[in-house]
Amino acid sequence: MKHIQVILIRAVLYIFQRIPENTALSFGKKLGLFWFHVIRYRRSLVIDNLRKAFSQEKSEAEILRLARDNFIHYGIYLVEFLRLPGLDRDDLEKRIKILDTSHIEKALLKGKGLIVICGHYGNFDLMAIAQSIAGFDTYIITKKIRNKSINEYWQKIREDKGVKFLPKKKSLFAILRLLKQNKIIGMIFDQHMGGNKGVNVNFFNRPASTMKAVAMIAVKTGTPVVPVFNWREDGIHYLTSGPEIPLVTGSTKDETVLFSTQKFNDVIEAFIRQHPEQWIWVHKRWK
Repeated sequence: MKHIQVILIRAVLYIFQRIPENTALSFGKKLGLFWFHVIRYRRSLVIDNLRKAFSQEKSEAEILRLARDNFIHYGIYLVEFLRLPGLDRDDLEKRIKILDTSHIEKALLKGKGLIVICGHYGNFDLMAIAQSIAGFDTYIITKKIRNKSINEYWQKIREDKGVKFLPKKKSLFAILRLLKQNKIIGMIFDQHMGGNKGVNVNFFNRPASTMKAVAMIAVKTGTPVVPVFNWREDGIHYLTSGPEIPLVTGSTKDETVLFSTQKFNDVIEAFIRQHPEQWIWVHKRWK
């Protein structure tokens, strides 16, 4: 079965790397529309999440339009990823525009390493690659995909473009070691985090269990935290950094972690609001 999966993956990659880019992206858009109108897998979840986030701000028609555009985004994203192995550095630099990395550079001058937080918006694979192109020594905390064959290909495609990974499990000591070397750790900050790994803070005015590790590490080490954002616009992928997010001090360490995690969430939410169609509404963020 694994052998068949590998053959299918290679066949799909081969096809999409050889058809014209405009044709491929047009197919991605149509695939997203087909998914939204016909397949409908997780469509109700996306619409429900959008209602939770925007019911007080947008009409039902606007929410449905956002949901449709979100599925179009997924379709285009899939095609972009399938074409990624065939792109060299020159190709990538034509498609990626790095707007502002000054906040990253400034934070690194402190010599305590850097945690960059980001979300699943835009093409988040290209966001990691863009940081490599910009010359930043960044390690991304990643969770394995359950399907081993797909995970191996997904990992290899990104590693071939200069992305470095740390496994999510048992990564704390590696993170602390790299921060001491003034390296950058990239952490996806917008997913549900259950059990004692998360704290309940607001996300779009609703309680959402959110990763507390970023705040805990920042409190322990004094490592600065900087957000990075990316989005797709007219076929170009833009990357920018935001100002360092200072810790919000509470009367106890737990309060500092809680208040700071809320602040990090606020920054992520504010950016999602700028390009809501490009976030991962298919994720069960509120549980």
